[in-house]
Amino acid sequence: MGARYLIRLDDACPTMNASAWVALEEAFERLSVRPIVGVIPDNRDSSMNCSQPAHDFWDQVRRWQNKGWGIALHGLHHLYHEISLSDRPLIPLHSKSEFVGLPLESQKDMLRRSYSIFRERGIKPALFMAPSHSFDTNTLEALAAETDIRILTDGQALFPYMDRGFLWIPQQLWRFRRMPFGVWTVCLHPNTMSSTQIAAFITQMEKFAPQIVSADDVSSAYANRMRGGLDNAFAWVFWRLLVLKQRLNR
Repeated sequence: MGARYLIRLDDACPTMNASAWVALEEAFERLSVRPIVGVIPDNRDSSMNCSQPAHDFWDQVRRWQNKGWGIALHGLHHLYHEISLSDRPLIPLHSKSEFVGLPLESQKDMLRRSYSIFRERGIKPALFMAPSHSFDTNTLEALAAETDIRILTDGQALFPYMDRGFLWIPQQLWRFRRMPFGVWTVCLHPNTMSSTQIAAFITQMEKFAPQIVSADDVSSAYANRMRGGLDNAFAWVFWRLLVLKQRLNR
């Protein structure tokens, strides 16, 4: 079997970039694509104020859920603090976080409040998507204690795998690339994409459509898979290439 792809959309909230999200949803419908969508339950991040608030936002989220989209709990307020040198994020991709370094009880309270916002609106998120990919072991303990979520859309590996009681669906790409094998999640931030970028992504997605799968597809297929040597080798290369890219960009 060749490579398979998932699409992940970050930062859905009432003030999201309405035109970008509508264009993507129309394309997903036409191509029978069921993406993962990260929903901010109580957005307080002013950078997400891209459109007038949509009063039917939670109706939209319920519609996505009914279509089989993977609904992900995307933090609580989408507000950040700097990660200190003594903190240990599980994915050291960024220097800021909504969760990393906070006491366990604080993270439990945040995730309890976040999860209840969804459940009060008849929505059951199946995945966790940390803002800026930043979370720690306390986050996972809190997530397990306060929610029924046992799937993460994050990590660097070639295939989904079980670890720490969660299924990790790795997120390795920010645009489509031809791969010989593996399960690859392409991450988008529609709120910051121009109409030209949205159109270009849709054109590219059309070429990959037969290989695009959903979170439901991979969660059942890889529910018992453990992380292997090839996953570790890929992660080693991923992080070293990232460090090299950062140095070249300085």
